[in-house]
Amino acid sequence: MVAISLFVISVIIISGVLIYWNGNDRPNKTKHETNKWAVITDSKGEIIAVETTDQVIWADIKNLQQNQTELWIGGIIEEYDNYWGFRFNPDTIVIAEITIEGAQTTNQGISYDLD
Repeated sequence: MVAISLFVISVIIISGVLIYWNGNDRPNKTKHETNKWAVITDSKGEIIAVETTDQVIWADIKNLQQNQTELWIGGIIEEYDNYWGFRFNPDTIVIAEITIEGAQTTNQGISYDLD
């Protein structure tokens, strides 16, 4: 009986830790430095903060959110101290309806190969 109780308690503790770890990386995935930033989701459901210094791009990003439109967002990759180890350079953000298949990837794909 004691062994079963310890097992149940262990499962509850492990579940709690996994839930905490799972949600704990969100702030590091959304790390940003400007006041014009948005959280985007890639095709695998992973998130990253995208910042821009361009007013037109910022308006386009806000329109995407308001209209619930899905488009490609990208820019020049630079190393960055966040969960993924990179960010899109805020001065180079682009939004497009389509991209070349070779240019399409996910946050994880970019993280594995920053080149």
